[in-house]
This record gives sequence, C-alpha cells and structure tokens, in this order.
Amino acid sequence: METLRTAVIGAGMMGRNHVRVYSELRGSELVAVVDVDFSKAKEVADKYGCNAYRDFEEMLRKEKPDAVSVVVPTKLHADVGCKVLEQTNALVEKPIADTMENARKLVDKAEESGNILMIGHIERFNPAVEYLKDWVEKKKARYLAFNIVRVGVPAPRAGITTGVVVDLGIHDIDIVRYLTGENVLEVRAKTMELLGRGVEDHAQIWMSLENCSASIVTNWVSPRKIRHMYVTLDKAFIHLNYITQTLEIYTNEEEPDPRLLWHPAKIIELKFEEPLKRELAHFLDCVRKNAEPLVTGEDAMESLRVALEAEGCTG
Repeated sequence: METLRTAVIGAGMMGRNHVRVYSELRGSELVAVVDVDFSKAKEVADKYGCNAYRDFEEMLRKEKPDAVSVVVPTKLHADVGCKVLEQTNALVEKPIADTMENARKLVDKAEESGNILMIGHIERFNPAVEYLKDWVEKKKARYLAFNIVRVGVPAPRAGITTGVVVDLGIHDIDIVRYLTGENVLEVRAKTMELLGRGVEDHAQIWMSLENCSASIVTNWVSPRKIRHMYVTLDKAFIHLNYITQTLEIYTNEEEPDPRLLWHPAKIIELKFEEPLKRELAHFLDCVRKNAEPLVTGEDAMESLRVALEAEGCTG
C-alpha cells in the first residue's frame, strides 16, 4: 500500500480526532497539524509526533502533503479549502460551506485543479447505515417514511455562527438523500432560538421526496445525546441507533400474528467500527486510485441547499 503524507488544518475537537485517526491508519504518514492558535497545534503535534504550524499555506509549501483534512469553522471552508485544492487533495468537513456560492467555489476549484474534493458526511460511513442500505436493496423494499431524532448538548464553542440545522440536522438530510437516491422536492421547518447565541438551536424539519417523506427533530438543548432513525418501508419497520450501531428489524414477509402487523424484531448487533476511521481510510484510498469519493462536492451542495432552505423557514 502506498503511504500518503497527511495533514490536518484545525486543532479543535473534531480536528484532533482527524489527527488521531491519521496517526493510526495504515498507509498514512501524519506530517503536520495547523491551527491559528499555535499553542493548540503544538500540543497536538507533540502528542502525535508531527510538525506544528500556525500558517496552513506555509505547511503546504514545506510539507507537500498528499491529503489534507480541512477542519476549520464552516465560514472558512471555502477560503481554506480552495487554497488547499490548488496544491493537493482535500477532505472538507461537513457542511461543504456556509453558502451555496462558497460551496460552488470549492467544487469549481476541485474541477479546475484536478485534485480530489471529499466532504465529511460521516454518517454515510456508519456500519449501521451501510447495513440498512444493503438490506433494503437486497429485499427490494421501498422507503415510505423516515422519523429521525438527533439531539443533545454540544461542546461549548466560542463565537458560534452556524445554527443547528446546518451543523447537526444536515447529517440526516444527507442520509435520507443517500439511502433513497431521491431528490428533495419540498422542505418545511420550524426553528427556535432558546440558548441566546444568535442562531437557531432547535428545529423540526419536514421533507417531501419523490416517493417518501421524512421528519427530523434536531437540537442542542436535550439533556441526553440521542441519535435514532425510524424507517417505515413497504416490507419492514426498522429502528436504527447511530451511536450503538444496532438495528431492530420488524418484517411482515411471512404470515404475521393477525393481531400484529409485524413479526417480533430481529436484532442486528454489528461489530463496532469508528465511522471517522472508515471515512478517512476511504478518502486516502480515493487519493491513491484517483477515484471519485462517496461524498462528492456536488452531492454535498444539494444537502446544503436543503439545509439552508430549512434554516430559512419561519414556521
């Protein structure tokens, strides 16, 4: 396996996870971590045995990495990502950008440079989501409805500018699009600001797709972290827990109890795998093969479009 030189721009909570995973992945040589707060970059770099930088452009010139994770505030994704793409391949954390215009800049820069742009929609790499997608395809079942809950209290963040829809709810907007392969035709939402941070922190989102519908509840005010998806199909009802990577599958393939629509649940307990590790391994594999990633820039733009439309709803 070809070893690739890897680097991370951004040493916040998620950036540190990228650094850790790159340091663990076979075929990855972690060479640098960058942060405008040099003390943070130095702390992380010392822990994982790589170089620390304050200026990411200096890092690109000196280290010449093959693959870079851009894990900076969303409003900086386009500026930083475009400069990285001029030099090398980039994985930009979700959402792709703060505006559709900035998202287009990233996509155009990747096309112009010929370098790979992948967007970090991590739940696509959750083993439970992969199992669900494969199961539905094998059974030739049809999606009818999704009911999704993604709530919890976030880590404290200074100067937050992105609301809960674009930061958190976009995960499930993307997953519904990914699983169904359908376009979102209509979006409605009710958003609220409860924490006084200048952005919405509670939202209920309703989406109509070509052949199914979805409702998503997402917030930063719940006392518990919950990540559940309930899927109604023509041949089954499935409860997926993103966190435990387990599924409960209720089917009616055989003659059910006349008092019940579904048979008792079949519990699927998968071997736990870290989605981020699977995501970054996929990114590096795409770089080695010069292959299109599972989450392209164009794909991520559509999820951002839906999220921004939901964010703009007044009720």
